[in-house]
Amino acid sequence: MKTYNTLIIEDDPSDQTILKQNIQRLPYLTVTGVFANPLHALPILADRDINLLFLDASLPDMNGLAFLESITHRPNVILVTADPSYAIAAFEVGVADYVVKPYTFARLVKAVDRALGHRSETPVVESNPYIFLKMGREFTRILVNDIQFIEAFGAFSKVYTPTDVMIVSELLSDLHAQLPEGSFLRIHKSYIVAKQNVMRISARFITINKNQLPIGAKYRQEVEKSLR
Repeated sequence: MKTYNTLIIEDDPSDQTILKQNIQRLPYLTVTGVFANPLHALPILADRDINLLFLDASLPDMNGLAFLESITHRPNVILVTADPSYAIAAFEVGVADYVVKPYTFARLVKAVDRALGHRSETPVVESNPYIFLKMGREFTRILVNDIQFIEAFGAFSKVYTPTDVMIVSELLSDLHAQLPEGSFLRIHKSYIVAKQNVMRISARFITINKNQLPIGAKYRQEVEKSLR
């Protein structure tokens, strides 16, 4: 499998961690370096064969777009930023894609495929032992094995663990995209369960500990196929 060298320029430590974690889920990408200051990245951009640059537009020492214009040999660039107002200017300078925070893993994969000029119908994702959950303005790390099930809660989600229930500022579908494929199952429009925690299953319900969760009609066939 061909691999591509990537570089991250992002000043926020939490955003650095989340972006690096998501990139590492794609086996064809290698994170060569992570920088908060774009000027510190210039030597590696000059000396190494960087195929893909993930760049924040709003940086404290230099505007990300201005930095791009200063690079002689520019790799493919994905702009990852919380400010959508840079979009037009970004495409004018030739970025491959423009991803607005907060983003889903699926959205990031789409941007990577566009930047590299290929389309992976089913991306191969490496399982990570943990994911980061957005709670308000902060991100909290949680072990994937601690997640028992997740419930939709309006524009939020409730993540259930053996000791806690966390209100997460992400939609159920977005959380599902971050979880290891094959370990979690959508059983209802409002529920995702960890397969390893399913204790009982009937025609209409799944039981995890003392929680009886409904199986949606449109999901019933897939549930039976996966768990029986």
